[in-house]
Amino acid sequence: MTSSIFLPSTDKANPRTEAALARLRKAMAEIEADIASHQGVYPFNHGRVTQSELCRRADVKKATLQTPLHKDTTRVQILAWLDSVTAGLTVTRDATREKVTAAADTLAAEVHRLEAELQAALLQLGLAEQRIKVLEVERAELMSRQLDQRIGST
Repeated sequence: MTSSIFLPSTDKANPRTEAALARLRKAMAEIEADIASHQGVYPFNHGRVTQSELCRRADVKKATLQTPLHKDTTRVQILAWLDSVTAGLTVTRDATREKVTAAADTLAAEVHRLEAELQAALLQLGLAEQRIKVLEVERAELMSRQLDQRIGST
């Protein structure tokens, strides 16, 4: 979900208001990116995305959203955005902990699998290096014999 459709902008808006709206839009996009990059878990505030968390991330006082200018527009749209974002999130600490633990367990299993593959590849590399040494010795012997035959035939 993109947050660009939210938060109205007026042509004659106060620059301070526009700056606050821009910070809110940016914070919304950052929160969505954090959730996407952390397998559907919001990595801050114990996994909860709230109006207060959005305001904290945007460096906007929560009371600002209660002013007549924002109460019926910006705040309503932020609440709708929060509903859509939190619909896909786990909202309790325990559920968040379980989801994070499950992701960590999956990653730990992947690390073990990759370590096993690495060990197998290193073993194959060692065997290949040994074979190369044997072939280099054999090549040197053949080159020496060939040189001896050329010297002996002249």
